[in-house]
Amino acid sequence: MNWQGAVVKKFSPKLNAKAVALAALVSVSAGGFALAADMPMKAPPPPKAVPFFFVNDTSVSFTWFPTATNPGVDGSSGSVAGGVFGQKNTFSRYSGSIDHFDVWEYGTNLIHVEANQYGPQDPNGGIPGTVGHRELFAIARSTLGFNELTHSKMFASPLFTDIGLTVGGNFGINDDFLASDTTVGVYGLSFNLNLPGTVIFGIFADKEFSHSSFASCGNLGFGVANPAAGVGGGPCVGGGAFSGDRDFEWTWKVEGVVTEPLKFLPESLPVTFIDLIGVEGPKGTGISNANLIALGPSAAGGPGPATAQNQLNDAETKVEVRNTAELRFDTGKMFWGKPGIWDSYVGYLYWYNKFGTDHNAILFSQASPGSSVESSVYVGTTYHFK
Repeated sequence: MNWQGAVVKKFSPKLNAKAVALAALVSVSAGGFALAADMPMKAPPPPKAVPFFFVNDTSVSFTWFPTATNPGVDGSSGSVAGGVFGQKNTFSRYSGSIDHFDVWEYGTNLIHVEANQYGPQDPNGGIPGTVGHRELFAIARSTLGFNELTHSKMFASPLFTDIGLTVGGNFGINDDFLASDTTVGVYGLSFNLNLPGTVIFGIFADKEFSHSSFASCGNLGFGVANPAAGVGGGPCVGGGAFSGDRDFEWTWKVEGVVTEPLKFLPESLPVTFIDLIGVEGPKGTGISNANLIALGPSAAGGPGPATAQNQLNDAETKVEVRNTAELRFDTGKMFWGKPGIWDSYVGYLYWYNKFGTDHNAILFSQASPGSSVESSVYVGTTYHFK
């Protein structure tokens, strides 16, 4: 997961102290009193209670990616079963999302839910002539700031303004040829760097489980080890059935968020530069010994069909890099004088070894060249409920 746009709400745990101070300032300034020689002094009104959430932002977004890819999906897949070997393929991806971000006394919470509709070149179920496949996924992250937990500044330094413990996870399902579903758990440390704007750097441990039709026996196409053996889940080369369950190894993940208001521009042009980067280490194949047996003897280097060995090689994951860089315009302020309500944005997405796939593997370099690397500009808009 494109988590493009997910963590970019321009807030971070380091805002807690500022939010508290601001709330206190508002309370004090609202509690003034009047004096006059010929009238009694009025009692000041009680200070306003500090809200549980200092920041509470919920928004909806729509984004269009004109040149999306899906690893292993050949060109002409929308009209030819399994596509055409060696033909490149790109298609539109239309993304709608709901985001919630809040800041409270001890940290921050983020929930991102996204639905994607792909173009017919990546058909539903891999069946030519159908509409493009659909995808739904969600991301959740919660961070507890150590300064906030200790009510101190002991975790601030010339390098960091705060350090926090982040926990969360991802969940996704889709109805393409693989019909995969994915569950991911994440935990680690987030560092708020002492730099202008908001710069957050996180180091995490990552564990992924998934289920898909990868290497199942069925119609010729992505993930099929022995198309003559049966259809989806039937006996494979080794006589067993590939369950499709994959249990990946623990791996490392690095995430970065940069939001920098471009203050050198005129006030009438409120623009913020946003950059999101995620780098994830290799996580193995996720294939169990039972599923290796189902793949057949070639999976262990024996004399079986080369396709089974190729499928095992294609399953080996590599370092994955995902980066989005965008310019976000406060459209509400520019045209209606209402800041923070409506945003528009234009950006660029680069996704290397998408989903951890190896762009040098036979499937992604020869059969479906370029499908493991996504490069696309994108445009979109966001409405914030205030």
